[in-house]
Amino acid sequence: MLPLFLPLMIDEMGLSYFLAGLIVTAFNVVSSITQPLVGLYGDKKGKHADIAFCVLLSAVGISFSVLSHNYLIIIMLAMGAAIGHALFHPAAFDLVYRLSPPAKRGLYNSIFITSGSLSYALGPFIAGLLIAFAGLPSVAWMVFPGLIGAAFIFGLNRRAKHEPDYTPKKEVRKNQHRNSFAAALVIIVCSLRAMAYIGLITYLPTLLILGDASISTLAASAIVTIMLLFGVVGQMAGGYLSDLFGRKEMLFLGFLFAVPSYIVIFLTDGFLMYAGIMLFSFFASFCYVTSVTMSQELLPNQVGFASGLIQGLCLGLGGLGAALIGWIADSIGSLSAAMFLLAIPVILCPIITIFVKYPRHRKNAV
Repeated sequence: MLPLFLPLMIDEMGLSYFLAGLIVTAFNVVSSITQPLVGLYGDKKGKHADIAFCVLLSAVGISFSVLSHNYLIIIMLAMGAAIGHALFHPAAFDLVYRLSPPAKRGLYNSIFITSGSLSYALGPFIAGLLIAFAGLPSVAWMVFPGLIGAAFIFGLNRRAKHEPDYTPKKEVRKNQHRNSFAAALVIIVCSLRAMAYIGLITYLPTLLILGDASISTLAASAIVTIMLLFGVVGQMAGGYLSDLFGRKEMLFLGFLFAVPSYIVIFLTDGFLMYAGIMLFSFFASFCYVTSVTMSQELLPNQVGFASGLIQGLCLGLGGLGAALIGWIADSIGSLSAAMFLLAIPVILCPIITIFVKYPRHRKNAV
C-alpha cells in the first residue's frame, strides 16, 4: 500500500520525490539487511521466527503509518513493518520447502508466493476505496485483516508440524563452490529485476495521478491492482512451467520477454502503455518464482538464508533503486524519463542468466 500513499504525502506534506521514495527505501533496506541474517541464523539453529507474529507486526506498522503527519514517525513505522516482513519470509519459505515434494517445488512456491501476492494486489484497491470515501486515516482499519490473518496462520502453523517433511536430514552437494557462484548470479538478476519492478510499482501511481494522465487516486489504485493481478498469474505460470520445462530455461525466456514489455510503457501511450505495464508485471513475476526455487535448490542446506537473500537483499536493492530514481527525477525534472532508465537493469537480466550454471531439466522424483 505504500506506493499509493506517496502522491498524497507529496501533496499534503510537501515531500519531494526523493523523500517520498525514501519511505519505501527505508522499508526495503531494513528488510534487506535483516532477512539474510535471520535466515542464516535460523538455518544454523534449526529454529525460525513465529510466522503469525511476523504478520501481526507488519500489519500494525503499515496500517498505522497513515495516522501520523510526522515524517520521522512514518519512517519508523515503515521500518517496524519491515522487521516483521524480514522475520516472516525465511521462516515461511523454509516451511514451504520442507513440505514440498521435489517434483513440485516450483508449483508449491508459486502457490505460496501467489497467495501473498494476491493480497498484495488487492491491497492498493481496497486502500484506494477507503481513501476515496473516508480519507487517508481510514486506511488504519486495514489492521484488522492482519489480526485475523495472524490468528489463522497461528492455527495452520501448529498443524504443519504433523505434515510429511521432504527435506533430507543432510543434503550434500558436489561442486558447492560452483553452486554458490550460480546462486550468486541468480541473486544478481533477481536484484536487477526488483529495481525495475519496485521502481515501477513505487512511482506508477504518482506518474498517473500527477503526470500527463491526471487520473484519480481510485483509478490509479485500480490500475496498480490489475497490474499486480497480472503478476499473480505470472507467478503461478512461472512456478508450474519451471517444473515442466526447466528452471533456467523459463528464467531466461521470462526475462527476454520482460525487456520489450518495459520499454513499451514509456515509448507509447493509451492502450499500448497499459498493455506494457500488465505484460511487464506478468513476466517479471514469472521470473521471480523461478529464481526463488533455483536459489533454494542451489543452496539446499541454507533455504532460509537463500530465501532471505531473495526477499531481503534483492528487494532492498530494489528499494534503493526507487530512491535513486526519485533523486534523478528531482534533478532532471521528469519522473517518466528517470523511470525509463530502469530499462537498463531489465536488459541485463537475460544476458546474465545465460551464464548461470544449472542442471539441465530432468523429471524429478516425487
